[in-house]
Amino acid sequence: MLYIIISIYIKSLLIYVKLFDYYGHLLYGGFMRTNLDYNAINCVCLANGKRAENLENEQRQIIRDTYTLYYITSGRGMVTIDGIGFFVSAGQSFLTFPFSNVCLEADSDFPWEYSWVEFRGLEAAWLVSQTYFSKKHPVVEKIPVNNFECLFNIEDCGADATFAQCRAGGKLIILLSYYVEHFPCKDSENTSYAILARNYIEKNYRNPEFNVQSVANHIKIDRTYLYRLFKEETGTSVIDYINNCRISKAEVLLIDENISIKDVAYSVGFTDQMYFSKVFKKLRGQTPTEFRRKNNGRYI
Repeated sequence: MLYIIISIYIKSLLIYVKLFDYYGHLLYGGFMRTNLDYNAINCVCLANGKRAENLENEQRQIIRDTYTLYYITSGRGMVTIDGIGFFVSAGQSFLTFPFSNVCLEADSDFPWEYSWVEFRGLEAAWLVSQTYFSKKHPVVEKIPVNNFECLFNIEDCGADATFAQCRAGGKLIILLSYYVEHFPCKDSENTSYAILARNYIEKNYRNPEFNVQSVANHIKIDRTYLYRLFKEETGTSVIDYINNCRISKAEVLLIDENISIKDVAYSVGFTDQMYFSKVFKKLRGQTPTEFRRKNNGRYI
């Protein structure tokens, strides 16, 4: 009798863990890896640093596929974004959006000193959408928080280790939360097309007939325009996001060896097992079979 009770308990525990893993995928937009090669794609801190006052006069042009947030600690300068100039000085912050043409120029008399952090990810993009920041309004005033500059010192930024990515992502969220608090989005209905697209994808990616055109039709914009907006705001394409949602759910199902790879493929929206394997290997660096073998007995 004791053996039966223990067996039932273990099976229940395994089911609970799998359900937790699955819903964890949904909570994090379908991009949370289930294997040990964790990558917090939704809120990634890529790099950070400082610009010292004693450097030579700065004038440089930048185009990145990421967000970069700057905080002016002293001095002043000019930031030109897509041909529009903004004068900024100590205490102010400015944000540059992905794929913007940015030119930074320090003032010759009072050259600026600033801290900066570069980041990407859909959750980070959502946080930005909840602030006053926009391409038309990239500058905000001083945030009344003591030692605010210290929040830009994210030591684990750009690290590969799982624990470091988690810490850096958490620190980035804390930093952005102050902008959400002190400079909230003034338009309560200002929900970006990228966020609308993401929400629709997460509800429908299991449908084999679901594709990029389905998303464009739902939010009523041109497919090419959707691609540009989604790429600019998130740094990834719509089809890549759809495939990442599908592959993340597939990883959960592949843990159960009682489900065939063909059934796994169909369950996450692929009608062709060969194409499923091709996409899986492209995104995860291994085939579904290799993933299953590597993670065999993971929860035991």
